[in-house]
Amino acid sequence: MNTKKIFFIIFSLSVLLPLFYGKSHAGLFGDNVPEGAEIKDPNIEQLFAPEFPYESVKVIETKEGKRYVIIKAKETVNDQKRVDYEDKTLRNRGIVVFESGSPRGNRLLISEMRLYKVVSKVPYVVEYSEAKGFYSEKKGVIESVVENEGRYLIVLINKDFGKIFKKVELYPENESKCPELPFVGKYPKSKCIACTEKNGWISFLYVTREKAEDVYGYYKDKLITHYKKVGFKYPERSWKYSDYGMQIDSCYVGSCEVATLGRHIDRLKNETPVKSQISSNGVVFRIVITKIGLKSIIENFSFIEIKYCIDPEVIKTNITYIRREEKNEN
Repeated sequence: MNTKKIFFIIFSLSVLLPLFYGKSHAGLFGDNVPEGAEIKDPNIEQLFAPEFPYESVKVIETKEGKRYVIIKAKETVNDQKRVDYEDKTLRNRGIVVFESGSPRGNRLLISEMRLYKVVSKVPYVVEYSEAKGFYSEKKGVIESVVENEGRYLIVLINKDFGKIFKKVELYPENESKCPELPFVGKYPKSKCIACTEKNGWISFLYVTREKAEDVYGYYKDKLITHYKKVGFKYPERSWKYSDYGMQIDSCYVGSCEVATLGRHIDRLKNETPVKSQISSNGVVFRIVITKIGLKSIIENFSFIEIKYCIDPEVIKTNITYIRREEKNEN
């Protein structure tokens, strides 16, 4: 169903459930830390230097071409010290570490690190540089971007980290010209980023500096009224875990998914834009409000994507499904 592909399928990372790992990050490397040729990079060394006492910080490149920052502390680096390093030291420098996995097997599935910086206020543009941990056949696990081992902190980076950045325009200076959205309309204090049409679905993407909760309140009664006029009553209590209705979505640790948001915006801008008047015979099936922001790094924004269907057959199929869900609930 196309509705399952709506705004920020990327944010379905929440399905994976971000983990607060109970297991230790120590011990991955056994009694050793990665070895390789030392690379002189004062900027990276300074960027990752810890606030606790340490003996050395150096960048190395292994025979396999992987690059690490190796930090040797004066005392043992336990899990709590590593967590404080990630959540305080690195975050205060604009670096966000994101990990997600399977709680059933307590397995790490995603490990990523991004360095953010704001390069423009008008328009509001953020740049990011990233590193990702990939599956290691030798170790049989996804390699975490930050590990502690004895007196060492081992940070996985890449050759381009902190040197090559990608841009994301979070709040445009000028909004895209899009037709009026029937029934629920455009949020008053928002700017339109894109409106695209594909396979009978029209996507409207807006951004605002207003709180996601305020946006939700604005659309709530409008959406309930719209559903009743269309011919079904889909209660708010069913919205949260459904492909219909409205949700507030937020990303673990704030703006860690700005990168994926940027890719989503780029895809929308490359799709067929909507220029002519839109038929009022369609149905708004879904509204997703996504929070983006990170204290001291990136301002708070709310992105609003509204999925409007104009294909009669798809509308009929979806309404039939919703009515069946209603009967099952009752």
